[in-house]
Amino acid sequence: MSPKAPFVIKQFKNPSGEVVFRVVGWLDGKRVRKNFRTRQEAKAEHQILEVQRAQAESGIRTAITRLYEDAIRDAEAATVRQKSSGARRSLR
Repeated sequence: MSPKAPFVIKQFKNPSGEVVFRVVGWLDGKRVRKNFRTRQEAKAEHQILEVQRAQAESGIRTAITRLYEDAIRDAEAATVRQKSSGARRSLR
């Protein structure tokens, strides 16, 4: 599996004979391989890893905030203006 391959869920039989669901893929050049008892748990981890991969590739990340959508846009615009003015100080 190449570093660009997406994460996949595979059914896997442990040496103990227990059947588990394994999430396999690559994140930041590192191999990821995690086992889960149920397919639902594996799907949840799969989704988390896909979001992390997308964030790493785009440089954009999600954040929980108390701001409303219009306040988030204002904050983003202020950041862009601050960067374009060459200011090196924080907005705080």
